Amino acid sequence: MGMDDDGTVRQHCVPTVHAEQNAIVQAARYGLPLEGTTIYCSMEPCRVCAMLIASSGIARVVARHRYHAGSDTPEILASAAVELEILEDVVQDYESQ
Repeated sequence: MGMDDDGTVRQHCVPTVHAEQNAIVQAARYGLPLEGTTIYCSMEPCRVCAMLIASSGIARVVARHRYHAGSDTPEILASAAVELEILEDVVQDYESQ
């Protein structure tokens, strides 16, 4: 189980690496520079992914939906001058949210 900052216990994403984390790690593994690139996500990145994106040199994030626990994400990305584009301004619903 995972716990949000507000104490809410959740079942999702506990034993997994997020897709954003995997993409950054794979780029590092194969020596691919991320400076100035765009990352595409199904949901707005979580806090941890936003911090990794901000540190990686990625310049733009395009997400289809908002993330229910992504309240820090816009500020984290903005502080690193990373553009955030949300295509559909709705929170993605899924099982065990």
